[in-house]
Amino acid sequence: MNNKISRNARALLAAGILLLAARGASAMDVKEGEQYTLLRPAQPTDVAPGKVQVVEVFWYACGHCYAIEPKVEAWLKKGKPAYVEFVRMPATWNELLKTHARVFYTAELLGKLPQLNEEIFREINVKGNRMETPEKIEAFFVSHGVPKADFQRAFSSFAVESKIRQAEEMNRRYRITGTPTWVVAGKYTTDVKMAGSEDGVLQVLNALAAKEKQAH
Repeated sequence: MNNKISRNARALLAAGILLLAARGASAMDVKEGEQYTLLRPAQPTDVAPGKVQVVEVFWYACGHCYAIEPKVEAWLKKGKPAYVEFVRMPATWNELLKTHARVFYTAELLGKLPQLNEEIFREINVKGNRMETPEKIEAFFVSHGVPKADFQRAFSSFAVESKIRQAEEMNRRYRITGTPTWVVAGKYTTDVKMAGSEDGVLQVLNALAAKEKQAH
């Protein structure tokens, strides 16, 4: 009985700490030109009323993107406000980035992104496989259980081509020049340097999302 009460007490304490942390992040004082820049003109977002979109623009071969990925995953599970809709978007400013964008959207189309996202990061950043050719990319997918025919259909599909074109357009609209970059509500952009740290950028995202939600 005492053990059960103790476990319940610890659970309540942990929940309270998380709630206080979330409130602290929401109340964080963020200033234009310091923790974020204002995107002009603001870009439309496709979210339901009451929701706030947060876009992470990333590149699989970006060491900073790879380093912060575990913290982003932890934030998605425990630190992200329920009203935030998170979207990953690959950067596309040169041909290699477009190739890696194709890797991302191929995995997504195949329904394998949750299982393969971290593996793709590791393949490039740890194992040194740049995945810069269709042959290397195909070998990677096949080695992770994707039938060759399924990969080939997805990799060259109209759906993936369309996603890459959409990403290129949004990269231009967001004026993306480096990764990782985050765009909140289509109007605020921030990165690790502006936020001061990897943990700081996640707090800034929460604060900007809260700012946007309160404004509506």
